[in-house]
Amino acid sequence: MSALQLHSRAMAVAKEIKTKYLELFEILLEVERSRLYLSFDVISLHLYCTEMLELSPHVANDFIQVVRKSLEVPALTERVREKKVTISKARKICPVLTNDNAKEWLDLAQECSCRVIEKAVASVRPREAVHESMKYVAEDTLEFKLAVDEEWEALLNETKDLMSQQASCAVSSEEALRDLMKKFCQKENPVRKAERASASSTTCARGTTRAGRTTLARRTTSGASGRRTRYRPAYVEHKVNLRDQNRCAHIHANGKRCEQTRWLEKHHLKTFAEGGDHTSENLVTLCWAHHKIRHMQIELVT
Repeated sequence: MSALQLHSRAMAVAKEIKTKYLELFEILLEVERSRLYLSFDVISLHLYCTEMLELSPHVANDFIQVVRKSLEVPALTERVREKKVTISKARKICPVLTNDNAKEWLDLAQECSCRVIEKAVASVRPREAVHESMKYVAEDTLEFKLAVDEEWEALLNETKDLMSQQASCAVSSEEALRDLMKKFCQKENPVRKAERASASSTTCARGTTRAGRTTLARRTTSGASGRRTRYRPAYVEHKVNLRDQNRCAHIHANGKRCEQTRWLEKHHLKTFAEGGDHTSENLVTLCWAHHKIRHMQIELVT
């Protein structure tokens, strides 16, 4: 193959790649708009892109940022469709792009290099120049990088001063943040709350009769007035949190449990509208996406 033939082939393939990128952009726009991924038991567009489409996390993130911003700023969609702004350049202006300043930033992305765009974005949003990250610098040590403002720095210094005074020795930033995180998790983690509640109620539980427990169970749904209420008693919440360990309990088709520990909600196995009560046996912890999927399935059946 001659140099000219090889070059011609490279040009053709590059053009095809650009076309496919635009086609994928259009598809992902509709997938995100309709949340089609939920139909495949996938809880986010990111997982859909990386697990089902097998895109790299870097490429997936670029597409996702541009798709979501395009839904907010229609002008971005037009420039991408017209092939005036590439996905990579569009991704760089997403943090600063709004409907009010769309023309200014889209013109910049259309005319300038990625380096110029990055500098312009950093001048408006300095924090965009520093990406939050963690990386190993030793076998058991990571470097943590993030951008903070002056108030954050002042709060950290005040915290270190107070902790140092209390401990009678100098406390580092790492030690101060570790101590604060431990205290916060100990106080706010639902499983630990449930464990404390369970331990403190052991004595009371021993003196409760079976009839008393039955009456209490009825109140979980009926309330003091006897009318049905959506209020769930704390002891029921604690029991469910202990069982599910503050993690989505959905089991995927491959037998693996969902690993989501954020955006958790309680789902009634027998719906409240159908008379389902607020007992631990009728409640299960689900992430928002699998909760939505369950209700979609219920609607399809009914």
